[in-house]
Amino acid sequence: MDTDKNVIQERIIRDMSDGVIVIGLNGHIEQINPKACELLGLSEKKVIGKPFARFFFEYEENDAFSQTVLDAIYESGTLHVSVVPYFNGGETRYLHVTTSFLHDDDRRVGVIAVLADINELVRLRNELQIKNQQITTLLDSMVTALSSAIDERSPYTANHTKNMARFAEAFLDWLPQQDAPWRLEGEQRRAFIMSVWLHDVGKLTVPLHVMDKADRLGNGLEEVRERLRVIGLLNRLAEAEGDIDAAEVARRRQELEETREFIERINKAGFLPDEDFQRVDALAARTYTDEHGATCPWITEEERVKLSIRKGTLTTAERAIMQSHAAVTQRILSHISFPDSYKNVPMWAGAHHEQLNGHGYPDGLTADDIPIEVRLLTILDIFEALTAKDRPYKKPFSPERALAILHSMVDEGAVDRDMLSLFEQSRAWEGVV
Repeated sequence: MDTDKNVIQERIIRDMSDGVIVIGLNGHIEQINPKACELLGLSEKKVIGKPFARFFFEYEENDAFSQTVLDAIYESGTLHVSVVPYFNGGETRYLHVTTSFLHDDDRRVGVIAVLADINELVRLRNELQIKNQQITTLLDSMVTALSSAIDERSPYTANHTKNMARFAEAFLDWLPQQDAPWRLEGEQRRAFIMSVWLHDVGKLTVPLHVMDKADRLGNGLEEVRERLRVIGLLNRLAEAEGDIDAAEVARRRQELEETREFIERINKAGFLPDEDFQRVDALAARTYTDEHGATCPWITEEERVKLSIRKGTLTTAERAIMQSHAAVTQRILSHISFPDSYKNVPMWAGAHHEQLNGHGYPDGLTADDIPIEVRLLTILDIFEALTAKDRPYKKPFSPERALAILHSMVDEGAVDRDMLSLFEQSRAWEGVV
């Protein structure tokens, strides 16, 4: 009966479409089917009854194959599965190898190895990996090119995104070395870096006269200068006609010069104190009579509004236009079919001006809605803007001063305390700032 069972087993093994090798407990090959001979480049007559080691330890390329068989012996209670290269002396093929102990009832009688040829699958997988890498490289190059184009619209922000990406790379390289509860690796890291490169894509829709506004009046400063010059000429004409004397002309000339110096000073000032506001209002109330007899203001209402900006160079309307870039960024990126591993890029990029206390924009998100990636991106954006050397409306802050400002934002509940602490420890800006 056992003989009949062995014959049936041998026939089944011989007819299998996968390769099969049976190795006895003495380490000799007891059975090998035609498919195994084909895959391994062996002859049945040559190997039957011979030690397994004689044929499979000849080439070091086959160490992984041999180890899978040995694992079945050393760990007899486990099924072992591996995808391994196999060198038959002429070519290398990839095999899916399954090994386990072979039992006859409760008695171990040897080791069986089942071999499936997956060379074509491996080839296709490698081709797919190459194509995926090419697509990824293309996507990365397009993203960096687009980001560079955005920055280079303005000479004042030419290095902004590039510096942020450098900070991000250095920080994420440093983070795994720390006992930190959070890190970004693999595809998630790539997605985050992409959100850094794309965070300002919405600035494509911001007019340059707003984005590049270096002072409060912008191109309007020359109009104010010309108006003051005209007032001076009118004063001299009044003197010539005998309406005022030379002393009054001199007094008015001094007043006009002081007014011009005042306007040019506050036009570029970083911050205006209350007394400057009062002087601007007083100027707006002053009038002169032009050559046609019309009453005209020394400064127009629009100029008064611009010169009354407390901090920065943008009016409320201009600031709204500038801030719109965050919502536009998210809207533009939402139309791109990102792979699953990059699906958060639009949200991360578009939310970089959100604050934990809900005072950010465009959506006024609060801490519960702001993921850790956005919290980091916000810090990178603020730090780079504060330390940037190419902004016309402010002098660059030192890293220490920029960090102090960020810490004050932590105290206000706007910025993540733990993330800022990690960024500060990393010194990720060194070599860039």
